[in-house]
Amino acid sequence: MISSMTGYGAGDSPFREATFSIETRSVNHRYLESTVRGPRWAISLENEVREAVKNQFSRGRFDVFIHYNDDNNHSQVIDIDAAKGFVASLKNLSEELGIPGEVDLALLASFRDTLKGSEISFSADEIKEPLMSALGSALSSLGQMRQREGDALERDILAHLDDVERLTSEVKERLPEAQKSLTERIRERVLKLSEGMDVNEGRLEQELIYAAERGDINEELSRLESHISQFRELVKSEEPIGRKLDFLIQEMNRETNTIASKSVDLILTQKSVDLKSALEKIREQVQNVE
Repeated sequence: MISSMTGYGAGDSPFREATFSIETRSVNHRYLESTVRGPRWAISLENEVREAVKNQFSRGRFDVFIHYNDDNNHSQVIDIDAAKGFVASLKNLSEELGIPGEVDLALLASFRDTLKGSEISFSADEIKEPLMSALGSALSSLGQMRQREGDALERDILAHLDDVERLTSEVKERLPEAQKSLTERIRERVLKLSEGMDVNEGRLEQELIYAAERGDINEELSRLESHISQFRELVKSEEPIGRKLDFLIQEMNRETNTIASKSVDLILTQKSVDLKSALEKIREQVQNVE
């Protein structure tokens, strides 16, 4: 039941003769963080919006955009004080620099600060119900998209986990042969170097046992198999599992690095590299899991 942290959702709700439209976007984040953008009067409900996000999701960075879609044309009015200040400033500039010219309506109209829209405004009480309704639709849509993305993530992650499990089994199967080959190589080398000399067979056998023990990776393989099993169980969970999966991947990488460092055989080394590659693909995908 993996859920992605990436998604988009939108929702609408009628209000008077217009509509509230809300867009929500989420991306990867280690924790839960939300940003609310919209008209100044809508930001009065910012805490309620954040709480709604928190109630539905546990991780991700969320951007919530609040729009008020009103087709009515709000009239533009003249800011008399701004216009007077503009005219006075230009006249002073003309006198100071000796630049001729007159201030007319065309020039005054080009000064944007002299015109201002008749702003609409609503109280938090009257917009709360429709705004939160639009938000609920947007978050529901976002959650559905995150789940669809999560389903694709799950298929991809489990496919790579199958590779990890297969490679772990191949390493386990190869280990006895690799250790046997190692002891034979060491024995042949010692006998060749000591040709014509008396060799203490008991001491030689003891050294061969030590060499085999240094290359023993059975414990690492057992822990790796346990981590794989835990990973599969976590994927079935209905709770957010991103952090737990991330921790397990770190542990699996640690065991794989130890296996590689203890490798006494070229084939084991190659399979350790393949293991690390498969785990890295999982780690990249897990970064996007809620």
